[in-house]
Amino acid sequence: MIPMIHALLLDFDGLLADYDHPRHLQHLAQAAGCTPAVIDAQLRGAGLELAHARGELDGDALLQVLNAQLGSRLSAADWLAARTRASTLRRDTLALLQRLRPDARVAVLTNNGALSAAAIAALLPGIEVLCSAALGVRKPDPRIYLAAAEKLGSAPARTLFIDHLFRNVQGARSAGLHADTAHHTQSLRRVLRRWHLL
Repeated sequence: MIPMIHALLLDFDGLLADYDHPRHLQHLAQAAGCTPAVIDAQLRGAGLELAHARGELDGDALLQVLNAQLGSRLSAADWLAARTRASTLRRDTLALLQRLRPDARVAVLTNNGALSAAAIAALLPGIEVLCSAALGVRKPDPRIYLAAAEKLGSAPARTLFIDHLFRNVQGARSAGLHADTAHHTQSLRRVLRRWHLL
């Protein structure tokens, strides 16, 4: 017997949207007056982006360090604009969410810091965005799924998580959630129907 699902957790990049990291770097570089390679050397090479996604650096701290290294004046608005332009929503996939069973609570669970989480929230009005930085742990660590389910007021056994990466699905299953992979609209539709959410 299939249990009644009370909450649905969805990946963002790779499921609800396509993310173009080079484009993100390009827009940040334009705002900072440098090259994308210089931005990338700081964000990924120096580990700033990962520290931000882990919650070790909040948005202001990340920008402060980045600006000090680059001699720039990047703002949260610049990050928001760059992340938004680098994210292409999958409209057909999002249309499925409009048809979900109305009593199911829906949220996005993403390995991102507060700056990118704000951009995702702006792209998905009305959908709660739970990010690794705020929860203090990243996918596929089982603790993030338990924290997310608690935030939604749903028991793990009544929560379904869907991601395009199987390692993240495995982490959710080990935490006691139901979880499955989906890579496009058709596969997401199949999963949602299987769990009687459509």
